[in-house]
Amino acid sequence: MDIYTDGAYSSKKEAGGWAFYCPELHIRVCGRVKDTTNNRMELMGAIKALEFIDEANIEDKEIVIWSDSQYLVETMGGKFRQKTNLDLWADLEQLIDGLFNKKIIFKYIKGHSGENNGNNIADILANLISQI
Repeated sequence: MDIYTDGAYSSKKEAGGWAFYCPELHIRVCGRVKDTTNNRMELMGAIKALEFIDEANIEDKEIVIWSDSQYLVETMGGKFRQKTNLDLWADLEQLIDGLFNKKIIFKYIKGHSGENNGNNIADILANLISQI
């Protein structure tokens, strides 16, 4: 199952937005957080997507999280060791550990290019919610 995630930050509103979109299930979810950063919102998009997978008891054995955040994808791929946002990294790792019967794969997708509909939808949702 493919899930597209994104995060955004509006300095004008001093708020961020996170979103995920699952085309297979026709699910679009987003949320807003005050006093945050873009990187935290990128992480929240993935966290909220995996919480949804867990709570909805999705049976798919392989979940692909598509993100335009190299921060997220490369950290999950082992290229970086994070020193910031440790609370969210811990939450993400705990969720993945709890989904032990599923293979969670993080893949990078070029963002803001208009080339991928799933990425476009997650981007629009995250940006719109951050502007409210």
